[in-house]
Amino acid sequence: MRAGDVLNGYTLLADFSSVGAGLSRWTFASKGGREYFVKEFLSPTYPDADAPGSERIKAKKRERCAAFEARHRSMQTALAPPSAYGGNLIVTLDFFRAGAKYYKTTERVHAEDLGVAGISGLPFRQRLVLLKSVAHSLKILHDLRIVHSDLKPDNVLIKRTELGYTSKLIDFDNAYVAGEPPPFADIVGTINYYSPELLTYVQEEGAGAAELGTASDVFALGLIFSEFLTGRVPAYDPAYGEPAVAVRSGVVLRVDRTALDPALADLVDRMMLADPRARPAIGEVHAGLMALRTPGDAPAPAPAAAPAAGPRTGALRGKLVGAAPAAPVAPRTPPAAPSSGLKGKLLGRTPREGRR
Repeated sequence: MRAGDVLNGYTLLADFSSVGAGLSRWTFASKGGREYFVKEFLSPTYPDADAPGSERIKAKKRERCAAFEARHRSMQTALAPPSAYGGNLIVTLDFFRAGAKYYKTTERVHAEDLGVAGISGLPFRQRLVLLKSVAHSLKILHDLRIVHSDLKPDNVLIKRTELGYTSKLIDFDNAYVAGEPPPFADIVGTINYYSPELLTYVQEEGAGAAELGTASDVFALGLIFSEFLTGRVPAYDPAYGEPAVAVRSGVVLRVDRTALDPALADLVDRMMLADPRARPAIGEVHAGLMALRTPGDAPAPAPAAAPAAGPRTGALRGKLVGAAPAAPVAPRTPPAAPSSGLKGKLLGRTPREGRR
């Protein structure tokens, strides 16, 4: 479909585009005087009667499509009550199939493309507002026992307000109910922000599914907070490849405490602990942020020479992709050989839903 075409009542404002691993395409559209982000899923595709393949193959495809529909519709229903157009949760407003393809629409957000470096360079008051707003959004999810499962800076849109900035949390395509993750082979996300338990679940083909819950999001959010506050994830030996590998091997991640309130630094450190039971719940994180006092702006830290672990693109199966973090430090335990045999999928920089 092209710009000007009408899709299920939505008039497309531009042609569909694809980025990253190419598992979806996106565009913007208008309907009823409002603008929307439109995502087209390239998989699964629904086989009609004339589709190629045997009836047995088409039956399997329809079964997969039914599960795909059920998961998206159930999450859309669960997130509808606590969200609203113009709020900080940018949830699915419409989910439908047109021909063989599935589509979803969300509110369009005119976001600021600050990047991690730009965010970490903001005055401390403004950075703290962003931390509070994203923690509040995640608390709404966790109060419903919903795990976002793909937290990363790209899924936190930054929107300018009259007083500064706020955050919008997007992309709930991989969300699930705590303790009920999708099959390990269907996990899609960015390994840079995997929690240790999520890494184990994928590598060990479903091990620990019942324990995979909201604390996994808290670990990812701790990494994001470190980047928003300091411009980088905590340093660790690059031999580990990824933060989750390092932590699972015994490394304790610590945020750069330069220019940070000690209480805030302690909170972020606890969010990145290896044991999910030792991490603070998101309600405690939000309360801790709300209790911080900012009588004056703390100076912004010097920009990092290079992002420590930015998102990478590609399908990850059977290997770990590593990147040296800025200013690596020796781990507390001798480096273990980086893990291998990681099954599942990895998406790099996906389209930021609802952004300009």
